[in-house]
Amino acid sequence: MATLSDFYQYVIPEVPGCPEVTADVAIRAALIEFCEKTLVIQRDLDPVTVVKGITDYDIDPPASQLVSRLMRVWYKDVELTPTAPDNVHNAEVYNTLFTGADKERSDPRMFIQKDERTFSIYPIPKDTVANGLTIRAALKPTRNAETIEDVLFEDYAETVAHGAKYRLLSMASKPWTNGPAASLALAAFNSGINVARQRASRGHTRADLRVRLTGV
Repeated sequence: MATLSDFYQYVIPEVPGCPEVTADVAIRAALIEFCEKTLVIQRDLDPVTVVKGITDYDIDPPASQLVSRLMRVWYKDVELTPTAPDNVHNAEVYNTLFTGADKERSDPRMFIQKDERTFSIYPIPKDTVANGLTIRAALKPTRNAETIEDVLFEDYAETVAHGAKYRLLSMASKPWTNGPAASLALAAFNSGINVARQRASRGHTRADLRVRLTGV
């Protein structure tokens, strides 16, 4: 695993006088934004056991990481459709205890990510299925992470450093404050994000993302 200090060589020389603890905050914030906007860190989470009548489940990412987005979820071998909380109109998804609640259950067909730590499946499951949910998720570091995945340093160190430098150079009334340099760093950061986002969407392959119709 890489550490925040690995990025110092790309950051500290351009913000003279900046304490390492301040640089750490900026580097971590840049890493989080980079991961949120690019979705480059995608991993399979541990399978989740589905419990009859239970719709809410905890997300269990690796240590020092949070789930930025649930990318794909399967119930058994059927992929669930992502939906927003506003599209679920059944009160039972949020409260199964009220008098007159509909006790009918079926196989889940949709999932709703409520936040970085919980998600729901709907309709409410009719069966208990051990390891019934398979989850592919995009991850990001937590606000107190001290280590990060090696790929973020090996492949994207300079881009992340640009994001950190933008934050540091934009700080008011510091010895290293530099507005023009901050603008250049932000432009380089955003450019790197666009490149990484395209790379993530292709999954490190050279395949054309367009669907080719057979027989044409």
